[in-house]
Amino acid sequence: MGGDLPDDPCAAGRRFPGVKEKIARIFLRFLESVPLPALASFCEWVMLLVHFVDRKHRRIARINLGIAFPEMGDAEADRIIRACYRQMGTSAAEFVHIPKMDAAYIREHFRIEGVEYTRESLEGRNQPAMVMTGHFGNWELLSHVYGKVIAPAAFIVRPLKSGILDRIVTERRECAGNTVIRKADSAKEVTKVLRKRILVGILIDQNVDRHKGILADFFTRKAYTTFGIARLALAMNAAIHPGFIFRDPARKFHHVLRFGPPLQIDPGAPRDEEVARVTRRCNEELEKAIREAPDQWMWFHRRWKTRPVGEPEIYEGLQ
Repeated sequence: MGGDLPDDPCAAGRRFPGVKEKIARIFLRFLESVPLPALASFCEWVMLLVHFVDRKHRRIARINLGIAFPEMGDAEADRIIRACYRQMGTSAAEFVHIPKMDAAYIREHFRIEGVEYTRESLEGRNQPAMVMTGHFGNWELLSHVYGKVIAPAAFIVRPLKSGILDRIVTERRECAGNTVIRKADSAKEVTKVLRKRILVGILIDQNVDRHKGILADFFTRKAYTTFGIARLALAMNAAIHPGFIFRDPARKFHHVLRFGPPLQIDPGAPRDEEVARVTRRCNEELEKAIREAPDQWMWFHRRWKTRPVGEPEIYEGLQ
């Protein structure tokens, strides 16, 4: 794995259209100069302060943990929630340092398992392929490492509200030669990319409206889940591989990228039934990863927000 890498691919195309962006970039360069362990410690401390004052998201996380693990005690739930905030700080520091994560750094800090599955789909069978994942571990590094030492990939994102922040974050996301696909343009662009046999990463773990998904089992309660990845797979005869990044609990800055074999898809089955079945399988793979390392998933999202007509609101008062 690997190849020739530009000295600083994240610097390509940087622009300074205004004073605010200049200040933001100067501050970012300062953060980049802080050693990763020190920056991570600071970011973790900040996020633990946020944990202390952020009552709303603590409540959402407790509700979610109660749905996923009804047998879990309060002490364990509180431990997981604190660990989630702490990991957000560590992940933010790592994201700042992405330009420094070259092939040598990756070889030392990352282990990659199962990449032969995606290669077999893309190269062995010459088949379009997607990776289903979630907001799990430091998911930003999943795409960065894949693009840096395996092959450039593409992934779908929702643009950030701040144009300045969105440009800066996009530069980092595209450091390794990856392509960011805006959610609003995703259908047409994803189709183009898949036809080029470029791996596409899709996050499937967020709540969707009724018309954008189907009810599928997720832990102890059904959750509206995007059917987009299943529809794409059937329309393009594309493979869907589970792919997650796990942080090593014993070594903070070490990670394991784990890819699985393609989900079984039956193109001859009734379309709606197969879309529903594949969507359920995606949730099963996500749930399996979360059960393995529950403190590495983002419990702060209102995952079970959309309910069938007539069902009571789960997150009442937490809009």
